Amino acid sequence: MFTVNSITNVDYTATCVIVTSDKSFEEVTSGIEAMASQADNALLRQLKRLDTNKSFDQVKSAVESMVGKSGFTILVDFELGGLLTSESGKRNKSKLYIIGNPLIANQMFEQNPAVGLYVPLRLFVYEDFDGKTRVTYEKPSSLLGRLQNEEIFQVAQMLDQKLENLVTTAV
Repeated sequence: MFTVNSITNVDYTATCVIVTSDKSFEEVTSGIEAMASQADNALLRQLKRLDTNKSFDQVKSAVESMVGKSGFTILVDFELGGLLTSESGKRNKSKLYIIGNPLIANQMFEQNPAVGLYVPLRLFVYEDFDGKTRVTYEKPSSLLGRLQNEEIFQVAQMLDQKLENLVTTAV
């Protein structure tokens, strides 16, 4: 049994960006993956252990080696198309990326650990019913703005720009 000391509800508005492309789903996802390299998850698991004897510089170097041209690394991706099949039996093309840069996240985390709810970021790519490929994400500044911290907000605005660059290059 446990006791809840307090519960706070916070209402805020987020900005969702939806970018439409005439490129195929495969071309767009390939573009994203060319700009944001796949993380070495075995190395990340090793680095996140609290008993690691790695210095900050060693961790920083390891993370930097995983970051792609966009400044992000793909921490996880989910091919949802195999799971989401329409009643007609057609496979839906969709992929969810969990992307980020642990070094950037750390800058914000040192200001307020609640940023962990919003970073890493989510980027969703799908083929719509009209055959167009769409990429959608929520602007980090609109999510992190609710924390009302100017330093976090400035980093979040930089993330907005990095995400926009990644998506516009891919589409």
